[in-house]
Amino acid sequence: MQGLWLSKGSWAFKSDLLDPVVGLDESLVAVQAAGICGTDLELARGYYDFDGIPGHEFIGRVVSGALSGQRVVADINLGCGQCLRCQAGTHRHCAERVVIGIHQRAGAFAQFLSVPNKNLITVDERLPDGLAVLAEPVAAALEIIEQMPKPLPSRVLVIGAGRLGLLVAEVLASVDCKVTILVRSRARAAHLQNKSIQVVTSIQPDSFGWLVDCSGSSSGLTTALHAATPQAILVLKSTLTDAVGVDLSPIMVKELTVLGSRCGPMDKALAWLGAGHLSAPLSVCYPFSAIDSALDAAKEPKYFKVLLEPDQC
Repeated sequence: MQGLWLSKGSWAFKSDLLDPVVGLDESLVAVQAAGICGTDLELARGYYDFDGIPGHEFIGRVVSGALSGQRVVADINLGCGQCLRCQAGTHRHCAERVVIGIHQRAGAFAQFLSVPNKNLITVDERLPDGLAVLAEPVAAALEIIEQMPKPLPSRVLVIGAGRLGLLVAEVLASVDCKVTILVRSRARAAHLQNKSIQVVTSIQPDSFGWLVDCSGSSSGLTTALHAATPQAILVLKSTLTDAVGVDLSPIMVKELTVLGSRCGPMDKALAWLGAGHLSAPLSVCYPFSAIDSALDAAKEPKYFKVLLEPDQC
């Protein structure tokens, strides 16, 4: 089959990849579209020492298996199913966990991938591919609401206007939070659809009691720590692999609560998208063979999302 192979930071299009091995209680899924995520770019920089087929944001159709013919997305975390964490429903924290397209499991930047049936979620045929492919990052945004103490604070600062940061802002605004998003470039913020979201390029110190850092950068984390009021809640939403030079003393001095947040409920993400909270954003799609052009486009703020799809035979 055709697809992309990532090894030692180098992307390569291949037309001779081995077909997925479909295990017991698994399905074979044909990929219709897959999104390039910030995590994919981090993998190319050495995150998880990944070597294989990346890609975890996707919409596909089951070719063979229990849901044959159905459009599907997937919970990308695959637990062992036997340990206490899996039995308690927290398979995302299984010590033996593998992650589709991220950690020890082939991903969706290929014509086909195999997925355990229990990880598949069916998608309404009326939901466009351009929205369905966002289910995984929308689920990650919704996880913030799942984790936060209730009632939610009325105000929140989102730091970083990457694609995840924009989705976090949209999700939090949809539950009537007054959202401010801190951006470096207003061009990226032009993708925001909820006009109640306030866009700023600077922020005062000690100004927010709830903050969500989606910057994935040490400068973003530093900004969050300075913008937090005493006893604020700081949600870390994006992967920061190098925090060298960040002064963490405000966490202690201000008595901050730091909350790590990762993947979320895919079923609720599809319901949120299906409810019309978001229109299909401006995206561009490339065949797998044009990966270099796709990666260049991923750096352009004018596109909300860059999608990949199999080359036409």
